[in-house]
Amino acid sequence: MTDNKTDNKYGKFSKDGLEYIINTADTPRPWVNYLTNGRYASLCSQTGGGFSFYTDHRFNQVLRRDMRQHLTDAPARLIYIKDEETGEVWTANVHPFGKCSSFTARHGMGYTTLQSSYRSIQADVTFFVPPGHDAELWNITLTNRSLRARKLSIYTACDFQLGNVSQGESEPTFMPLFNVVDPLDGQTMLFRQNWWHTLYGWHEVNGEWPLRAFVTATTAPLAMCADRNEWLGGFGDYHNPAGLKSETIPQGKTSGKDITAVMQWRIELEPKAVWTVHQAVGVQPREGGESADAELAKLKDPATYTAAFDETRAFWKDLFASVQVNTPDTDVNTMMNGWNKYQLMVNFFFGRGPSYYHKSQYPAMRDCCQDAFGVIPLSPQRARENLLRIGHFFFADGRACGGCNRLGLTEGPSIKVDLPLWYVLAVCDYLRESDDWALLDEQIPLMDGGSSSVYDKMIAGLERMCVVRGSHGLPLMGKGDWNDAADMIGAGGKGESVWLGQFLYFVIQEVRPVMDRRADGRLAGYLQRAEEIKQIVNDACWDGEWFVRAFKDDGTPVGSHTAKEGFIWINSNTWAVIADIASPERLNRCMDSVEKHMGTPYGLMNLAPAYTQPDPTIGLISRFRSGWKENAAVFSHASSFNVVARARLGRGKDATDLWRRILPVNKDSDTYLVEPYIYSQFCAGPASSEFGRGAYHWLTGTAAWMFRSMLDYILGVRAEYTGLRVDPVVDPTWKKFTIRRRFRGSWYNIDITNPAGVERGVTKVIMDGQVLDGTLLPPPYLPEHHIKVTMG
Repeated sequence: MTDNKTDNKYGKFSKDGLEYIINTADTPRPWVNYLTNGRYASLCSQTGGGFSFYTDHRFNQVLRRDMRQHLTDAPARLIYIKDEETGEVWTANVHPFGKCSSFTARHGMGYTTLQSSYRSIQADVTFFVPPGHDAELWNITLTNRSLRARKLSIYTACDFQLGNVSQGESEPTFMPLFNVVDPLDGQTMLFRQNWWHTLYGWHEVNGEWPLRAFVTATTAPLAMCADRNEWLGGFGDYHNPAGLKSETIPQGKTSGKDITAVMQWRIELEPKAVWTVHQAVGVQPREGGESADAELAKLKDPATYTAAFDETRAFWKDLFASVQVNTPDTDVNTMMNGWNKYQLMVNFFFGRGPSYYHKSQYPAMRDCCQDAFGVIPLSPQRARENLLRIGHFFFADGRACGGCNRLGLTEGPSIKVDLPLWYVLAVCDYLRESDDWALLDEQIPLMDGGSSSVYDKMIAGLERMCVVRGSHGLPLMGKGDWNDAADMIGAGGKGESVWLGQFLYFVIQEVRPVMDRRADGRLAGYLQRAEEIKQIVNDACWDGEWFVRAFKDDGTPVGSHTAKEGFIWINSNTWAVIADIASPERLNRCMDSVEKHMGTPYGLMNLAPAYTQPDPTIGLISRFRSGWKENAAVFSHASSFNVVARARLGRGKDATDLWRRILPVNKDSDTYLVEPYIYSQFCAGPASSEFGRGAYHWLTGTAAWMFRSMLDYILGVRAEYTGLRVDPVVDPTWKKFTIRRRFRGSWYNIDITNPAGVERGVTKVIMDGQVLDGTLLPPPYLPEHHIKVTMG
């Protein structure tokens, strides 16, 4: 087995790969974990920094975030420790004082643990969000490692920002006037917001936040405070709260103020003695009720926290069991068996918005469809539920909404033209995985009234793409396709997208078996349209060494060798291969061109060379700094598409090499800065002086496509309508690897050997002792199947 060096001076993976162990509080940027049960989510850094929200980060904020979160890591979950004999103060988190003699943080699936020591007091803290509780739970333990008794005060402090995050940040002195504080008892505080709406601007509304937030603990504190101004003082901040200077914190619990919930305990610890308290921060229905009261009562019982932590570990273990791989590459195993899946599920639950870098980006249609696609092998039922939810955001004429919010809010039609096709792609993939054809007849409401079936929504979207054409006969680009920032190429209503034509061709091939099964007479027309597109792409869009990306409103090609900047774009070449829309000679040539012009040690740029001046006929993409975002950054999402393309051409070493280049784990952390255990959206390209710097962490479709590109196309085990296909395309040095995969309720244990060291090709498949004719494993007929595959 290849033991790839993934350690750095800041941390490393645990032996089983399921934790990332950080050995310093001072990482180059906050290294963050998402703690979630799919409803409540807490972003938690290695020092407990971050914020939290419920269901929708834009409108159900709970713990406050900072405007520059990715730099400040504030305001954080802070656990202050005060030596009552000397008056010295530090935190279990280390930040913001920076005081510690030792520090370790462990990010795991659903939890983060911190251990620090200072002045012979060891602090162990675990933050986690369990299934069954819409709250983040804190386990705090202090141990006296000194040889004398210690008198200490312990304070937990966290800032609340209730409801609409944009309102809270744009009017930070006005919105607190609507805060209501309800001290329930000596262990619990409740917080409500009396003005709330689900719009970004200032509109006439008369609503209240439908939730209430709470903080509670298992041990009654000496004192509680909810007034941030009282806690921090007139000129105080988190480095120097005024409340620490008095013997007992101020008892401010006044409504109409900024809310910082503080609890204080005073304890005396004998040598080697241990003190523990558990705390919960979460949300409930605004009016409470018996079940809400019962929940608060549970959260005062230490046994609840023990059981909840076990349930958290079990939840993620059971979810991830559906696909397990063992390859000669430890990085592949670490990512595929844990962190890639974990990042994928975070995206699946919440879309692209709640991060240290994005304040209020919405869960978008294109993103939600790709995340559902990624999750299908892990949890078909969860994917099905999400596809039904997404299906609500369509109009009768086939247009899709830009957003797919989880609150059931009305959305308007998007200007992005490609969105309906991603829904078709995800539904087809779900059908291959599940054989659940009843999904197609599920009736779902439309945004403009009435309802239609999932199948009708698919065909309406497909039809719209087929009839809206430009002068070349390709789909109109409008205000942007997958490249949102290429928003002016077709803004005049005439520009055409070559990539969208290729994608439409591909989706027609994907939906063909579905339409065949339903004996839909419209299929012949779509197949004819696909052939027309194929001809156009080959006759009008081939530039000699690669495919152009688009045609502007005036007919000028984008991504042509005739241009000085942006003369090659990645997606029109990647998707030409994925769609198999040209000859093998052309497809291999365009892949070579992609690597030649856009290849870097970190992955592929999405265009080259970078634009150095704004081009009003291209749009926003040319206005980013050179080498950043879509302007020739190394774009992880587009790179992961390209892994699939290389594998489809049988270029196993090439595909595996690119997959590894995209990995965060081997990047130099002092250059890359962001987390080494999850994918960032991009890193700065070679046109930037900060080449290799990562940005926009966690929330990217890269997670879905890296997972599926490895499982489906490199390891080569992918669902088809009539079974599981085994078609590995690998690095020829891989001589043996295994995949354990759940498929339609049964387990498929697949052992693959490659004695000849080939990149592609299967000479024998044995399933349950029987030699198969071909490489398609039939649908399950036993609870567990054992398959031996020989490459050659």
